[in-house]
Amino acid sequence: MYGIFVQCFVELKEYFGGHGVPVDDFKAMLMIVLFLAAAVFIIVSEHDLSKKALFGIWPVVMVVAFLFPVTKMIFVKVPGFDEGREYYRLLWLIPQYIVLAYAACLILNKIKRDAVKRATFVIMLLVIVFTGKYVYTEGVYMKKAENLYHIPQDVIDICELVAPEDEEERITVAFPEELTWFVRQYDSNILMPYGADFIEEDYLDPVYYAYKNVDEINGVGVLNSDQLIEATRFAECVYVVVPEDTKTRKVSKDLGTLGLKLVDKVGRFYVYKDPVVIKKIQEEEANG
Repeated sequence: MYGIFVQCFVELKEYFGGHGVPVDDFKAMLMIVLFLAAAVFIIVSEHDLSKKALFGIWPVVMVVAFLFPVTKMIFVKVPGFDEGREYYRLLWLIPQYIVLAYAACLILNKIKRDAVKRATFVIMLLVIVFTGKYVYTEGVYMKKAENLYHIPQDVIDICELVAPEDEEERITVAFPEELTWFVRQYDSNILMPYGADFIEEDYLDPVYYAYKNVDEINGVGVLNSDQLIEATRFAECVYVVVPEDTKTRKVSKDLGTLGLKLVDKVGRFYVYKDPVVIKKIQEEEANG
């Protein structure tokens, strides 16, 4: 029970921005305290029952329920929830920033003296500045948009190339890590053997492992083609996307030598189609 509680608390801390770095962990703990204090303040101060329930009672109940080990034990037993890997998504039901903002407005409304109200407002702004992150840093959190979708153009072009027709079933495509974040933002009919949650939590997936764990040879990361294709065929990936060779990263052998067919080169990526997987899928459909 205690181990489950610790795991839930770590996930809660990560949701509030703590990822193991001392400064980030401190800010995350501060945000958790501020959030819970704001919710309790709303419960005590708000007279409108609906607002009290939505912005005060509900957030506190959700946090307590999330940390309660039995909740996760029940969650992992529900079919379709991937053995609890999506448990953290329960936190998406908490209106975190609305609670903080509403509590701040309640505090300011209760202060009668104008000078004190202004000083309190400045303090609130300073709390926001020191507990937040500057998201407009070029190349870190933000980068110049390449299109109206605000995702890499290579992703759009590849999705358009491999996307199934309207009457066709959804297909599975293996993408390298740098593209994984954006694919399903553009086309939900394209499935992937691993997603962003695997990358963030470093879950073990054969395809992700093959892409990530390259062999270092003379300072060059070499992607093991045999290992990758073995994993993608097990995951029934119709298409496999690999980056072009650079000075720091290469593919051990041309995927064409392993039976795949090159469809096209899109930007910095090669797109291959796997006849072996297609035949396997067709045989499974024929056999029912």
